Amino acid sequence: MQFRHIVHWRLGFRAALAMSLLALVPQLHLCWTRGREWRGAFASIHPDEAAYAAYVNALIENRPRRNDPFTGRDAAPDASPQPESLFSIQFVPAYLIALPCRALGVSAATGFIAAAWLAAFAATLALFLLIKALTGDARLAAAGALVVLCGGSLVRAQLLVKLIGGTHTPYIFLPFLRRYLPAVPFPLCFVFCLLVWRALTRDAVRAALLPAGAAGFVFALLVFSYFFFWTAALAWLVCLAALWLVFRPRERAHVVAVFIVVGMSVALALAPYAWLLAKRSATMDAAQALVQTRAPDLFRPPELLGLALVAVLVAAARRRVIEWANCAVLFTASFALLPLLVFNQQLVTGRSLQPIHYEQFVVNYFVLLAAVLTAALIWKGWPGGAKARAESEKSDDAGNRSSSTRRIPSGVLAACALLAFSWGAVEVAVATRRYARFNVPRDEFRAVALRLKELARAPAPEEIGRRRSMVFVRDVLLSENLPVTTSQAVLWSPGMFAFPGVTPAEDKARLFRQFYYSNIDAQQFARLTKPYSFALFGWARAIEGLAANQTPITAAEMRAETESYANFLAGFDRHHVAEPLLSYAIVSTEPASDLSNLDRWYERDAGQQIGKFTLYRLKLRP
Repeated sequence: MQFRHIVHWRLGFRAALAMSLLALVPQLHLCWTRGREWRGAFASIHPDEAAYAAYVNALIENRPRRNDPFTGRDAAPDASPQPESLFSIQFVPAYLIALPCRALGVSAATGFIAAAWLAAFAATLALFLLIKALTGDARLAAAGALVVLCGGSLVRAQLLVKLIGGTHTPYIFLPFLRRYLPAVPFPLCFVFCLLVWRALTRDAVRAALLPAGAAGFVFALLVFSYFFFWTAALAWLVCLAALWLVFRPRERAHVVAVFIVVGMSVALALAPYAWLLAKRSATMDAAQALVQTRAPDLFRPPELLGLALVAVLVAAARRRVIEWANCAVLFTASFALLPLLVFNQQLVTGRSLQPIHYEQFVVNYFVLLAAVLTAALIWKGWPGGAKARAESEKSDDAGNRSSSTRRIPSGVLAACALLAFSWGAVEVAVATRRYARFNVPRDEFRAVALRLKELARAPAPEEIGRRRSMVFVRDVLLSENLPVTTSQAVLWSPGMFAFPGVTPAEDKARLFRQFYYSNIDAQQFARLTKPYSFALFGWARAIEGLAANQTPITAAEMRAETESYANFLAGFDRHHVAEPLLSYAIVSTEPASDLSNLDRWYERDAGQQIGKFTLYRLKLRP
């Protein structure tokens, strides 16, 4: 029995190592491409990762929890009160990366490289343990974990949605690996489910209290990790409790005790969370696309798949292939019903917050988990089929019955695992090639950022007394990566809106200054209104499918923004230069940049050539 247990763990570790290898492919490709010139940048496959890494870098530098790495405006006793942001409220995963990095003396980029490997390993192992606990089959658990994790993007059926004229949202490659959200807390979702399973299936109430308490602690971690995780976990918990009370009424006292223990932890976690949320920035709701609506949302692909699985379970129960009172069946049904609950919670709350994030990072994985479990349950219970069917049956007093120990053949599981892993490899290969054109310049740019980090340790005399040096980065796509390495603030960055340091009006004013110093005239600006619509009109209107009741951006609105920028150019004076005041400028050497507008107000030194970039120190002209 002990040898068999070791073999089971080996299967889980092999699956986890396989997923870890996939997670490291983009990084290995970047290191191989750059060779000896690699400067330590992490390979990114999602544009949001730069903002997360910037926040982690600020924590590594011992800046406070309420910090803004883009503007440099941090909470401090001698400063104006800094409101809470999603970064400061969802602080657990950030500190899980920042604290070890600070202790080991490594950078945020190094922490993000390690986070990709560890998150993939931990998520696979957590899924393996959950599936094995529900099915008792380690082979199925190893294959099922790969199917769930590698199929997360595919199950959203975005190509099909686009073909039939539905809302086509962005396709994200292996979305659970986006760092540090949802990657770092993602395994906790399955650990939470596993602990609830342990609590509900223990024979005695006293024996169930420890896993129930542990489940409550994990839920508390999810509360301060990711909004979409803890809300989905709470919806799932309510659904599971209802199913358990209906179909296993003789365990009512046991179930009530378990959910009271978990519920107490939920309440204890949500109280300080609500207090922090009440201190959020006034503009955070608009930036995060929070809308008031009670419109139902019934036709998303994961939702339809979940309902189809529930129908399959109902049909199987009617044919007595499975029994509804079976614990694994109830868990499977709760996972399948989860999409219906989270996509329609606005019917009760009246509020909807970026439901696309549930679709991309949460319910797509749980509905795939439900599909794996449904297949296993039906295969075990089906009266016909393979010759290798076992004769033994298990039952307990509560009616928890497993109709057969027959398992899916190893060949079928191996084929499913290989197919899933192959699809995951395809996604990683496409993502690696697509983002290589961004990751290579990011690594080249890191050399300049490291030089600025050195200058921050020994500031020039004219910089002493300033809050933080302000840097103008000519390439806005690279400006977001400066705070990943150093503490200097940037004039404008695409990720600036996510922090409460600036209002939407100031964010737009900074963008106008960015374009002015880049010598962008009104005609050029008119061509940029579409790619920069997220900064001009907000992410909720710019990204299709991000928010409910989305209002399209009209051509008249774009023309109005062009006119506003033209008026800004006409009225640009010294007042616009003084706030914010620039200390450095980073421009690409090839091709040469026109800096005549910048030179009108600032004096540049001779500049320092660093790879493909030139770093200038700026001084305001008299």
